[in-house]
Amino acid sequence: MEAKSRLANCYLIIFSFYRCYVILTVLLLYITGSFSAPVGVTVRGFVGDPAILSCYIPESEIRDKLEEFKIHWRDDKGKKVCDFTGGNTTCQNQDPKYKDRVETLPEESKKGTFSIKLNGLQNSDAKKYHCYTTEPNQYETIIELHVEKSRANHGEPSWIVLLISLITILLLHLNNK
Repeated sequence: MEAKSRLANCYLIIFSFYRCYVILTVLLLYITGSFSAPVGVTVRGFVGDPAILSCYIPESEIRDKLEEFKIHWRDDKGKKVCDFTGGNTTCQNQDPKYKDRVETLPEESKKGTFSIKLNGLQNSDAKKYHCYTTEPNQYETIIELHVEKSRANHGEPSWIVLLISLITILLLHLNNK
């Protein structure tokens, strides 16, 4: 039992160190101005539906260097959504809020697209998300996700509008007879 406890403590220390490393790296990149100007994108989604949050690095930068890239997805509170390291996706140790809700598009990463699909949108998902690289080049994309309650009045007619239209057609038809 003592060995398991030591192993668990070791794991926590290593994980804490890695977390500090990522935070310090990003902080230093901001301070030194090494990040390119962040790209801002707005995405709209509906409660219960999925949303694609896009992050793009020029394919010319990726060519033959995919294994070198480290891409991190974080929400506006710094909580881990997902990571891409060396072309592999690691959505492990992510914040419980995102567990089993994030999908990656692995084939797209070869083209420089490190997008994620956030499934089962909730009102609490409406916030800013940051996609940034720490190695070898620095890029940042800020996605602002807006989550709306329903699709009503967004291109799909509501039942009330359909019912009123049907009644109007029937009344016009009866008046013409």
